[in-house]
Amino acid sequence: MKNFILSCISILFFTVVVTAQEFAMTDGNFTTCSGSFTDSGGLTGDYTNSEDAIITFCSPFATDDMQVSFNSFALASGDILFVYDGDDTTAPLVGVYLGANSPGIVLASAANTSGCITFRFRSDSTNVGAGWEATVACIDNCQTITSSVVSVPAPDIDNVIRICQGETVNFTGSANFSADSTGATYQFVLSDGSIVNGLTASETYTGPGIYRVDFVATDPTGCRDRSIGESSDVLIQVSTTPDFTGTQAADTSICFGESTDITGMVETTEFFADVAPPITGQTFLPDGSGVAYQTCIDVSGFNVGTTFQSASDLASVFINMEHSYMGDLDITLTAPDGTEVNFLTYPNSGGGRFLGQALDDGSNTPGVGFLYNFTEGGTATATLDGSTAGVAGGTPMPAGDYLPEDPFANFIGTPLNGLWCLDIIDNLNIDNGYIFEWGINFNPAIIPTAGSYEPGEVIEEWEANGDITATNGTVITVTPTTAGQNCYNFSFTDNFGCTYVETVCIDVSPEITAALPNDIIVCQSTGAVTVDLTLRDTQILNGLDDTLYTLTTFNSTADANAALNPVLTPAAYDVSADETLFVRVEEVASGCFIVVELNVFYSTAQYNTVADIEACDDPTNLDGREIFDLTSQEAAILGSQDPTEFTVGYFLNQLDADANTNAISTPEAFESMGETIYVRVSNTQDADCYDTGTFNLVVESCEVLVPEGFSPNNDGINDTFSIPGIDQFANFELKIFNRLGSVVYETRASNYVEFAGIPNSGLNSGDGLLPTGTYFYVIKFNDPDTEDVARWVYINY
Repeated sequence: MKNFILSCISILFFTVVVTAQEFAMTDGNFTTCSGSFTDSGGLTGDYTNSEDAIITFCSPFATDDMQVSFNSFALASGDILFVYDGDDTTAPLVGVYLGANSPGIVLASAANTSGCITFRFRSDSTNVGAGWEATVACIDNCQTITSSVVSVPAPDIDNVIRICQGETVNFTGSANFSADSTGATYQFVLSDGSIVNGLTASETYTGPGIYRVDFVATDPTGCRDRSIGESSDVLIQVSTTPDFTGTQAADTSICFGESTDITGMVETTEFFADVAPPITGQTFLPDGSGVAYQTCIDVSGFNVGTTFQSASDLASVFINMEHSYMGDLDITLTAPDGTEVNFLTYPNSGGGRFLGQALDDGSNTPGVGFLYNFTEGGTATATLDGSTAGVAGGTPMPAGDYLPEDPFANFIGTPLNGLWCLDIIDNLNIDNGYIFEWGINFNPAIIPTAGSYEPGEVIEEWEANGDITATNGTVITVTPTTAGQNCYNFSFTDNFGCTYVETVCIDVSPEITAALPNDIIVCQSTGAVTVDLTLRDTQILNGLDDTLYTLTTFNSTADANAALNPVLTPAAYDVSADETLFVRVEEVASGCFIVVELNVFYSTAQYNTVADIEACDDPTNLDGREIFDLTSQEAAILGSQDPTEFTVGYFLNQLDADANTNAISTPEAFESMGETIYVRVSNTQDADCYDTGTFNLVVESCEVLVPEGFSPNNDGINDTFSIPGIDQFANFELKIFNRLGSVVYETRASNYVEFAGIPNSGLNSGDGLLPTGTYFYVIKFNDPDTEDVARWVYINY
């Protein structure tokens, strides 16, 4: 997993107490209620010659008194320990201790309002001794006050509240007093240092980090709860943004209809508290004789009392800056106890060489900063001053790693917590510069691990989307269904209950809406011919802008897809038989394409001769004019030709039939007095490939003539009771009766069958021919303009 470096704001009302801390003799002020106080040699070593250091111990509680109990004490001749009843060496002197004369138990006096105890140790330049070991403790002069905090959301089982970025936590405090709570006051010290008075408070946490909130209960005498740094303090961890590096599509842009894979990858991110947050922001370095710039980093996060133990504790110090005259600068880093390490000392050999790309124009306009990294690591081989050879005046010293002029080992024994300050002094007039950022990188190995955490992984998945056509673990295959930007969400939920979404978008080129073209018809049976394949270009483009798309013809789909071996002369292409070609329609900007087929077919159109159409003139309106359905001839005209491949048109003259103009608009209901119809049979895809023919329309006079007899003897003559012209009546009915008046046969227009002497009604229905004789019939025309007929007919065999 990756380290996530952020500043951790962790401000308490007082300095946090650290149990069992060893405090070796050094310059410093320490707030603690427990620990071991030793000489500079620690529990096992001797102190050194020529030491002169002052150390002060104070309680985090104003009502406490410090107590230091010496368990062993042995100083060499000439070495002295001074003890003061207060917070510095101006306080009353408790005593001066030499040799084996131990201070014993040192307790702050009642007159000591600070409650602190100060020690000064001085050793001469000759002998050294084993030194001392003492126990540091606080004397509690107050009633017992115990506070507790209830939060929403509540902490987990390990008493850590884990929330998402931007979430708010609400706090409610309470306290128990061993004696009296009258007049007590209450306040929350929030993680940003702000104070909220009362028993309730809330705070919103916008970014990842470790945050602490303290609830303080104080009685009127100044006594308060002693829960600083213990379980009653609220500890909040805010979820870190996971690392979605690697969540990406195989293709960021595809053609319409194509598919691509998108891989989802996510790693939880570790939060690591930065004990030394860098100083950023553009700051002017003033010009002048001895003008100084100072900026300090407040280092926190190390255990109380932790000191610099080895030169390797400091990995590097980086400065991003520019200055138009390196030769007049001092650059120094100062530890919290005042110990200094020089990076550049005036005077130096820098002369007119620049730091960074400075603007040497007399203005205060910032130039471009270079990053100068001071380190004792293997990448640094010389100091900044020692690297000037070959760098001409007015040109910048190269960015990179440089050795400090003083060793980092100078910082051994200095406290790690506190203000570490960068001082830059301009010792000569005229030139100025800017500092843009600087920071301290301590060895990660010495940074307390308590300042880090990493959320756990719970769920990682792609959100549902109709474009997803396949899923393999966290790899999805998508086939976008719309052009433009199509986006897909990869979701991750950690064990803090926080969900993060990474969106991957794919640009999809517009759909190429080319059309399948009509076949190119060679209107002959056989033989070689040259055709113009480009005749179908407009139809293929289907409205697409021909300046944005190219059309290229190929002899195979493989060549068309690979854009290999195109037809060189599509406007004059030789064929000798049916052939299928492949046209690649390609968008110039994206390279996206589709392939459509273009067929070249040999085909002829043929008119098959048909009989004339005859119709009876309406007897109620004998005007010689009738309605004809010309399309009733169509199947016979086409013969074996496929009606989906050929079109039949009807015209009133040969000229229109050849020109394919002025076709009869309603051939299924054409009114005519009798005339010649000109028919054109055309190939559907090439109307110029056609054949013509004619048939006639004939209007006849057709009266209904009912015979008086017939002979159903199967001699082929007058075998049925045929009634010519009756079919012009759409609703007629015919009934035939025997002499007894019984119906022996009946039919009507909808199922008309001519009477052939065989009964279909009555007792003898279907029994064979009726006897010879006279039968009676009735014809109902069911037409208001025509009288019904009732007559007789004679059957004779």
